[in-house]
Amino acid sequence: MRKEKMIEQIIASVGPMDAAALERCQRRLDNLTKPLGSLHHLEFLALKLAGVTGQYRPALQQKQAVLVVAADHGLVKALCKEGKTTAQRVADACRVDSPLHVFAAKNAAEVVLVNAGMREKFVHERLQQAAVAFGTCDWRQGPAMKEDLVLEALCLGISLAQAEADKGVRILGLGSIAKGGMLSALILATVLGGGVPVSLRQQAAASERAANQLALVEEALVLWNGETDARAVLGHFGGLETVVLCGAILGGAARGMLLVLDGVETAVAALAAAQMQPLVKNYLIAPHVAAEPGFQEVLFLLGLPSYLQLKLQQSEGIGAVLGMSLLRASLHMLNDMRTFGEAAVAVAQDGPGAERQSHAVRD
Repeated sequence: MRKEKMIEQIIASVGPMDAAALERCQRRLDNLTKPLGSLHHLEFLALKLAGVTGQYRPALQQKQAVLVVAADHGLVKALCKEGKTTAQRVADACRVDSPLHVFAAKNAAEVVLVNAGMREKFVHERLQQAAVAFGTCDWRQGPAMKEDLVLEALCLGISLAQAEADKGVRILGLGSIAKGGMLSALILATVLGGGVPVSLRQQAAASERAANQLALVEEALVLWNGETDARAVLGHFGGLETVVLCGAILGGAARGMLLVLDGVETAVAALAAAQMQPLVKNYLIAPHVAAEPGFQEVLFLLGLPSYLQLKLQQSEGIGAVLGMSLLRASLHMLNDMRTFGEAAVAVAQDGPGAERQSHAVRD
């Protein structure tokens, strides 16, 4: 009961973006020495940062971290024998020369790796041990998680985000490491999104792997009772990593953090969080176009654009960290470019710019 109350309080504490900061930031963006709206997505990112932080001109140096959550899935134990285990992938991610750590270092982001429910024992100085279970159950034989475990995982995610906020982190990237996480995410995207993603059907026509995923998604739909409550859906088909990330998104939004998604697993965690609290969408960005099926459909439901075409084959927070460079570029635009008034150059004399640009704007 105490955990449920904590979750309800966090959900209730997520507020709208700061309207005054948004208005003032938009005014500065309109008056920078460029055609109105010409830097498009960079302007959108700067505006979102202003609304989230409550600062119309956020400082260039925003403290950043990337939270990567690892866990195992019950279905994988029965079906997926080939490839690296979750623990082996986590061991790779712990290396300082791994893509995650290399890109995070270049973007001044702390890496927070968390074991939320791996089946194999793995200990490393760069891995936080916070397992709430040793993997999930096979959803073909019943719910992947009981309700109490869902609540515990949500609370863990909230606590992890709050701990980063307490350190002063304002931008939190998200990632996951979970063998079988993709399949679970596709099922969640199907149930929460109201239908099998078109991209999955398209890829299934050309790929045996995608065809097998589609078959399992359709099997899950046969077993599903039609319940649409996000917590119930997470409990039946989700992974511990997804539920923890869902909690982190709720907790991060409640503390005014900008949350940077990675692949489809983080996106469905955000979709579940947004169904619990729609205002969460204000705090999300999706920096790259993940190649995974279902990703674009989930972003559409969240109302989020994506930017970089990287065709990453690893999620694990890498895309989220790379997206931080876009945020830094947007802040350089906002802070380093001058307004027409500051530069003492002519404003637009016709068109939409004539109505929104003025020499009087100097901050």
